[in-house]
Amino acid sequence: MKDKKINANGIDLHLVDFGGTGETIICVHGLTANSRYWDSVAERLVDSYRVLAIDLRGRGDSEKPASGYHIRQHTEDILQVIDYFGLEKVIYMGHSLGALIGASFAAAYPERLSRLILIDGGVNVDERVFEKIRPAIERLDMVFPDFATYLNEMKKNPFFDEWNEYVEQYFYADVEHRFDGSVRSKVCKQAVMEELKALKVTPIDEFYRHIKIPTLLLWAPDSFKDGKTFMVTKERWEQLTSSLPYSSFVEIHKANHYSIILSKYGQLVDEVKKFLDDTKKMCFQSYPQRKESI
Repeated sequence: MKDKKINANGIDLHLVDFGGTGETIICVHGLTANSRYWDSVAERLVDSYRVLAIDLRGRGDSEKPASGYHIRQHTEDILQVIDYFGLEKVIYMGHSLGALIGASFAAAYPERLSRLILIDGGVNVDERVFEKIRPAIERLDMVFPDFATYLNEMKKNPFFDEWNEYVEQYFYADVEHRFDGSVRSKVCKQAVMEELKALKVTPIDEFYRHIKIPTLLLWAPDSFKDGKTFMVTKERWEQLTSSLPYSSFVEIHKANHYSIILSKYGQLVDEVKKFLDDTKKMCFQSYPQRKESI
């Protein structure tokens, strides 16, 4: 595993190269996360694929410019990453906000993707979700006296009830470790607030009219652990499955919006591998031209 910084659209983006050989999978995290969110997934994919994970601008160890926090800008940033590595095509895998960006990227640059994997995200966000993610946003400005105190606070969050070493590694990467021992999240709160504002006016459904590549839709049935708030409803995923060519829908048993990635158990990775194996020989020779309205 190697850390790397590259210049993309005038800013420095940090990414983690997990290694591996074969086709490249680019992993894109959610609203307040970072590249280390993918540790448990990458560990089980590098036997067959090369895995890269990006810190979106404003998060992790990427630069935090004053503006530019919206899906279209992230789409252009990711294109620069793909070009930097000289990759003709990649597999795109995104969670939550990363799934929304994936839908945008697949619509704008279909010729640069071979397959698309969207994990518990990718559609217009229900207003109730914003209330559910408030604790994750509120922590961004908080300074904790030490990392142990920070971890103890994170363990109180019911979404991390399946605590494991991957969760702990993710939170270690989440914070600045200061000389006095105190810690604070690396995520820029201003970036997140700008992102949320932009999401409310972005025509997400428009992206799906232009997606023509094999797509895997993965769903967390216990998304926000109340039985009524979902990042994506099962019905919406099933509608998309029927309208997207070469698409598959899979429910990840008992998963919530966070554990669907951070769990030590292997259903998600098993489903990803099966989908990639099943679609490996598909070849698409023509793509719609990029729509400027997207």
